[in-house]
Amino acid sequence: MCRRKRPTICSAYATWRTAEVTSLIFAVAYRPILGVEKVGFDAVDSAMPAIKVDYRNFSQIAARDAHVEVNAVVDGKAVMPPAGTTAAVEAGILSPSVPHFFYAYLRPELYQAVAAGKSNLQVQVKMIYRGPAHATEYCYLERVVYDFRARVFNSAGGSDRCGSDQD
Repeated sequence: MCRRKRPTICSAYATWRTAEVTSLIFAVAYRPILGVEKVGFDAVDSAMPAIKVDYRNFSQIAARDAHVEVNAVVDGKAVMPPAGTTAAVEAGILSPSVPHFFYAYLRPELYQAVAAGKSNLQVQVKMIYRGPAHATEYCYLERVVYDFRARVFNSAGGSDRCGSDQD
């Protein structure tokens, strides 16, 4: 149909569509992509057992203005961070391919209950950041749950929208 009736319109559409696809490819290729590499327990025999979150920038482009927040929820109740610790950090610039760590602390009795399977633990990791084009804000939100039988954290959902309706 394009060859005989309307070659100019078809050519214009093809050019526009090629530009759109190219723009999408560049938008994905030239932006930071933050995510969680691994979640596990650390310092479990201490006075402050910790949930260790290894998060990374999986892109080749640095993330800017990064804000990282980790919240633990035991049996449906948010765990308040112990004095002297925080649930959020202004991480600033996150270089590509470099491990970054965040520690969320539990009281020893909470850790023991979770490790024994008497309590359920969910960890929410939320990262808000920007790329080289400072106007665009990105979000990474992942929830993981602890499986005491396998002694691992498993993914339990997530989103790329960090609005108040997703928290």
